Amino acid sequence: MRGFKDYNKAEIFKTVDKISIEKNENNQVITKFDNRVINISNVSNRYEIFDIVKYLKDKIELIEKNFIISKYQLKITKGQQYLQLISDKVEVGGVEFHKSFYILNSTDKSRRLSFNVGLYSHSSNFYMIGANNVGLTKKHLTGVTQAAEDASEGLNGESFDEQIESLKSLVGHRIQLSKIRQVILGDKEDVPQINHRKFDAFKNLVRFADSDGKIKLSRDERNQLYTDSERLKSITHDFYLDAFWVFQVYLRLFNRQDSHIIKNETDRIMKITQWAVRNNVLESLGI
Repeated sequence: MRGFKDYNKAEIFKTVDKISIEKNENNQVITKFDNRVINISNVSNRYEIFDIVKYLKDKIELIEKNFIISKYQLKITKGQQYLQLISDKVEVGGVEFHKSFYILNSTDKSRRLSFNVGLYSHSSNFYMIGANNVGLTKKHLTGVTQAAEDASEGLNGESFDEQIESLKSLVGHRIQLSKIRQVILGDKEDVPQINHRKFDAFKNLVRFADSDGKIKLSRDERNQLYTDSERLKSITHDFYLDAFWVFQVYLRLFNRQDSHIIKNETDRIMKITQWAVRNNVLESLGI
């Protein structure tokens, strides 16, 4: 896996032990790495220093009790610290996934502290993080340390079962473009512009799949995809797409985003299960 190293706990601990964080009397958070200052940020009185070194080490020990870690990725840049751990392989619909753990912290106020578990597909280049009883996204304000400890309670081999079953439920199903549009835009009367941009980005990937011969669209269907989402008031030339493929393609749009964003978008696109129809049903109707 590109960007990942073979798991080595001693190497990780040696690196994170070089991180030190302190808050001075001027309400400045000073981040050091290997005794060198790498970031200084001004904060409020309510800002709570979080011991990310202890947290990373504790969570690694906890995860090791239930999972075999094979790969890791550790990034420490200025005021951000990020760790991803890769564990067991799972195959769904011919796609290979790995159980993954994500810990993100920042001392420059650019990111919220987050701890999430999800499935990572290296071959398809996307992540999913479903709703379950494990997870955290919280600002560095009073109570963040206790919240971080509570977030990992219940972490065990069953933590991924719900996500795996959700993926399996999409295999062998198709869904109409009109329903995908409804899911991405949301149910608010005044659709946020960002949701229009998400749907436009998704439509572009559908167009590319058509030009690559991965799917086959009619001229009317293809032309419809060129219309900006804000001007596309309804889907006049509706068509079906493979639901499992739609799920992967949509989440690929967010593969460089923070885990809490991926979690939100996983929850959003998973709503396509409400309208997904089995392929054999459509085929019996001649669609």
